Amino acid sequence: MSHESIYLTERISARGIKHCLLLPLSAKERTQLRGKRLTKDGIDVILNLPRGGGRLMPGEVLKSENSKVFVSIEAAQEDVIRISSENRLKLLKAAYHLGNRHVEIELHNKELYLLNDVVMKKMLERQGFEIESFKRPFSPEIGAYE
Repeated sequence: MSHESIYLTERISARGIKHCLLLPLSAKERTQLRGKRLTKDGIDVILNLPRGGGRLMPGEVLKSENSKVFVSIEAAQEDVIRISSENRLKLLKAAYHLGNRHVEIELHNKELYLLNDVVMKKMLERQGFEIESFKRPFSPEIGAYE
């Protein structure tokens, strides 16, 4: 049994859409608007979205070129590390050093998340941070020029 590929070609409003396939994507994959992906149900889809629309956001809905298939984007589980501190200046310094190395970070009031990286982990431990590892969705700060 062969089936034709499902091309996802348009971003739409999720209002009124009753059934969507779920497409978990990593933070990096959410920046790539073209390419073959696999839904949670194991269905192959091909992203073929117009360039220049910015990264895909969790909760965003895409539709197929024939308007028969709808797919909802979700943030995939990723291996991340968390650093936290009640000392805002210490956390700000960590964010500065990570940004200086062009490391993507997810910012919160008293904690930062970044993808698990041995080199960054060691640097942060040398700065006195306790590092905790998690598997969770990762949504890094969007760059100023995006």
